[in-house]
Amino acid sequence: MIEVENLCKSLTLGEQTLNILTNVNVSVAAGETIAIVGKSGSGKSTLLSLLAGLDKASSGHVRILGQDLSTMNEDGRAAVRKQHVGFVFQNFQLLPHLSALDNVMLPLELTGDSNAKIKAQSWLEKVGLSERLDHQPNQLSGGEQQRVAIARAFACEPDVLFADEPTGNLDEHTGEKIEDLLFDLNAQLNTTLVLVTHDETLAKRCQRQVHLIDGKLIETVTSAATNL
Repeated sequence: MIEVENLCKSLTLGEQTLNILTNVNVSVAAGETIAIVGKSGSGKSTLLSLLAGLDKASSGHVRILGQDLSTMNEDGRAAVRKQHVGFVFQNFQLLPHLSALDNVMLPLELTGDSNAKIKAQSWLEKVGLSERLDHQPNQLSGGEQQRVAIARAFACEPDVLFADEPTGNLDEHTGEKIEDLLFDLNAQLNTTLVLVTHDETLAKRCQRQVHLIDGKLIETVTSAATNL
């Protein structure tokens, strides 16, 4: 599903070069769940952005389903994201002026889906928000907002779901419920899940973990995921 080859990312600050990622190599199989773990500043969010085509590497290659993001312009990368990728962010990233239903409908409408409203309603029901369809984000709790975001992410049935600290803004109890929901839906659709987190407990729910230390990748293989 994803192939990363000699990926590097650096920034030039005056006369200095800051190396954020150095020669990262990793492969992610279709349907696999993988966690990118590291301390703040280790480069994990940068790596996620490069894998998702939200940013462009200084050198190296990222391929999703054989399509090399590294050779594409922004329009090309956006087309790949639209066709294959879903996102869940720490800060939910819901459009504040739209209802929960409209937020979930939006990506479906952008793909030209004539059944966008019916599918969006179905997904909001799956995440337990059938009575919150007309509520705007400021009328929802943090956990409810993340449920909307999860429904939106899965609505187009992406091949790959990228989740960046999906429980980072939630209390422990709410976060556990969101984790259960995320992994349950992911298993139902057999989506490839790439998760960024500093939470080791959450990371261990994935089938595999890769640790970033100062922009360099150290891989840890877990014997079994604990998704229940």
